[in-house]
Order: sequence, then structure tokens, then C-alpha cells
Amino acid sequence: MIWNPFKKKAKAATSAKSETIEERIEREIDALPAMLKGKLNDPEVKKRFVEIAKRMEQDGVDFKSIRQMKKWMKEHEEELRREGANIPKVETVVHEGPRIGRNDPCPCGSGKKYKKCCGADK
Repeated sequence: MIWNPFKKKAKAATSAKSETIEERIEREIDALPAMLKGKLNDPEVKKRFVEIAKRMEQDGVDFKSIRQMKKWMKEHEEELRREGANIPKVETVVHEGPRIGRNDPCPCGSGKKYKKCCGADK
């Protein structure tokens, strides 16, 4: 047998069986890109994700098969949407005051331009 440096090492099959869903999800989240990982740091999102994974496992979905997971999601789409409607939406922050230009006087009252005073760090 020839050694192949590009071949991935096989993980022990016993470790996957002893892990809980939460541990497996944590392991998968760690492997995600930073942008997606940041979205899943929210405890409510992570909790919802774990709940859906547990329901999939109860229904016998194989997590290694994308086709089975997509099929399950399609079958339960309406039910998941109804449950997701109870989750409060994050509202966008809207600045109500007048917009301050870079060359306008600073609102702090220093007499300097905004870009040289409070806006220097932005």
C-alpha cells in the first residue's frame, strides 16, 4: 500500500455514536467559515438548530445524506415556518436625527469640524 498525503484520515466510528447531537453540532459549527459561525453564536438560533436536528434524528434521517435531510425539510417546511413565526424578529436600528456631514461643525460644541473631532475615529 502506498502512502497518500492527500487522503483524509478515517475517524473512529465509535466516537460518532457516543456523541450527543449537541456535541456533533458544535463540532460541525467549528468547521464552518467564520461568517456562518458568527450567525450560529446566537443561543436562540443554536437552540432551534438543535431542536430540528433532534426531530430529524427521531424520524430516522441520516445526517450524512444531504438528499434525506432536504427531503425531510421539504416535508416539514410548513410546520417549521409556523414554529419559526413565534421567534421575535430583529429590528433594524434607524437613526432619527439629522445626518452630520464630515465638514459640518461637530455637535459636541467644540467648534471643530466633525471629521477632526468626534468623527476622527470613524
